[in-house]
Amino acid sequence: MTCPVAVSFTLMSIRPPSACHTKTANKQRPMDTATLIQKCLKGNARSQQWLYEQYLPYVLAIVRRFGISPSEERDLVQDIFIAVFQGLDRFNPKKGDLHQWIRGLAIHKTIAFQRKLQRLRAEELLAGEQAALTTSIDLSFFEAEYLLELIAQLPVGARTVFNLYVVDGYTHEEIGKMLDISPVGSRSQLSRAKKLLREALEAQKTEGRYGII
Repeated sequence: MTCPVAVSFTLMSIRPPSACHTKTANKQRPMDTATLIQKCLKGNARSQQWLYEQYLPYVLAIVRRFGISPSEERDLVQDIFIAVFQGLDRFNPKKGDLHQWIRGLAIHKTIAFQRKLQRLRAEELLAGEQAALTTSIDLSFFEAEYLLELIAQLPVGARTVFNLYVVDGYTHEEIGKMLDISPVGSRSQLSRAKKLLREALEAQKTEGRYGII
């Protein structure tokens, strides 16, 4: 059995790389995934740091849209990347690319983190509106930052299901398995999230912040 890889560098600040750093990084020759993974598994600090810096903004975006507070996101992001490096020997390119693998790991770790902090229970996930919302919400008109703010304000159950279904593309059956609820419960929470978002958007329409929905 392969031993977990040791992280040979100190994880940096979770702030996204600066524009200057990004410009410099873009000039570096791209490294193929297989070579990158092999170097990381051998404890090559430069390769580990390169992987970390490349995927840090992406992992941060996932964590933040699940509503993790700034005071908590650093520990979670650190845990995610430690899990990434320690699990690289189990990465199977036949099941998807490295981007998808890190995305799945980040989502699962974030959900587990949420459950630990907020004791997410099936009863709460099943609460709220039970009727399916048949009308759709046109979100294209609104600023992405504003929409993220609204999503972050949703109750934890509704927010989690909305993110997994609308943003990440999981089915209700898959969400049910991830959250230990029924597909019906997942649909209920999605309906609740849509209802709350529509109410918030309608309120902004009334106040005149944006145009028509």
